[in-house]
Amino acid sequence: MTLAQGSWPTYTDAALDSVRQERREVERECRAFQRFRQRIQTVDTRTPRFERSVVGVNQNLTSEEKPVRDTIEPWYRDTVMAVDHYGDVYGDSFEASISAEFGVDVLVLISEATTFSPLIKQRLLETAQQCIDNRRVFLETLEDEFHTLKDAQSTVQEIREAIAEFDSTELQGISDTELTDRYDTLHTLSDECKSWIQQRQEEIHAHRINRSADVDAHTDLCSYLYEGLEVDYPVLATFVDILEIISQYE
Repeated sequence: MTLAQGSWPTYTDAALDSVRQERREVERECRAFQRFRQRIQTVDTRTPRFERSVVGVNQNLTSEEKPVRDTIEPWYRDTVMAVDHYGDVYGDSFEASISAEFGVDVLVLISEATTFSPLIKQRLLETAQQCIDNRRVFLETLEDEFHTLKDAQSTVQEIREAIAEFDSTELQGISDTELTDRYDTLHTLSDECKSWIQQRQEEIHAHRINRSADVDAHTDLCSYLYEGLEVDYPVLATFVDILEIISQYE
């Protein structure tokens, strides 16, 4: 039996690539929102002729008046919507993106207001910062996921090396003590796999996705990150497969 040198689960390899890509994309989005926010900060505000108490009240525009959106949209397109992966990951319109990231009320506000008031500026600055903060929190989650995958790979390698020792030892002729040690080792390896599975299940329920509204359809981090891979739960699948390998030595 030479399973240690044969086919072992490699789900975590593709998972690491997926996390690296996601991390690069989220970092780009953070920088893009920062650039957009910096442009908002440069705006000189004016007090509107009247304050609207309810968003959605129409203003009659004169020929010289333009909605605030005419200023905001080019900036947003040149920053947030200009990241390389935007079309592949989001592929939505300006209206859909602003609504998802900033809120429908902000879209209505900048579309109907003709004066870049202090209120509008403050609202845009606050919501842009929230977009940045959300992604920074998500980056921390991705960093934790990355280290979990690396730790899982290290554990797999240790188990593989232990199994390799069994492959190099003939069962015939070994002493009762050696046989007991063998089964004790297998039991320890099996317990380690089960511990990983239990820990991972707890992490799956604890991890939250906080990148953007596009991930709302996913119930957990793994189903979002690994949807296009061979398995949605690479760490779980890895240790389930290894338990099967260990069982063949018992």
